[in-house]
Amino acid sequence: MGTREKIIEAAYKCFSEKGYLGTKTREIAENAGISEVTLFRYFKTKADIFEAVIKSYSILPDLKKIASGKAKKSLEETLKYVAERIYITLREKKRFIKILLSEITSYPNEITVIYDSFFNELDSVLLGILEKEEQIRLKENLNLKLAIRGFHCELFGFFQANEIFLKKELSEKEIKDAVNTFVGVFLKGIKEEEKR
Repeated sequence: MGTREKIIEAAYKCFSEKGYLGTKTREIAENAGISEVTLFRYFKTKADIFEAVIKSYSILPDLKKIASGKAKKSLEETLKYVAERIYITLREKKRFIKILLSEITSYPNEITVIYDSFFNELDSVLLGILEKEEQIRLKENLNLKLAIRGFHCELFGFFQANEIFLKKELSEKEIKDAVNTFVGVFLKGIKEEEKR
């Protein structure tokens, strides 16, 4: 593992324990086994490190693999797979997400910009997955972009309500049932939009 990857891994660990606001770059460097000077050779600011953590430890890497692969499944099967991956990734990162949610109102503007960039990239990757399908030809349709944002926000809200607020770890069947419902609603909305 290279130095950059060590820094990102150490930062993820620190952010998961202390949050963005509570983590010092010195701590990240110590956890990575490097000096703070070396850390700043790779990243100019703590916000740059945070952005790298978000991009490395989110669902984006998995979705990019799906997007770059050849579609072997139907649109519905692909969406169900993507939705399940999103939910499972959220569950795996639950501690990190809980800390980020607890401090979100105190973030500096630069973190809001990072989140905006992340969500736009997430939307773009999901749009790319949909565009691979012959049935979806609504690239410039703002409603599709809004539907995509709503789709992953619906999953996140469902995860947050159950696994964070209610402290209930859903069974595989419950996740599949929820995913089937969300995908069904999404596809129904897309079909209705295509008719317009």
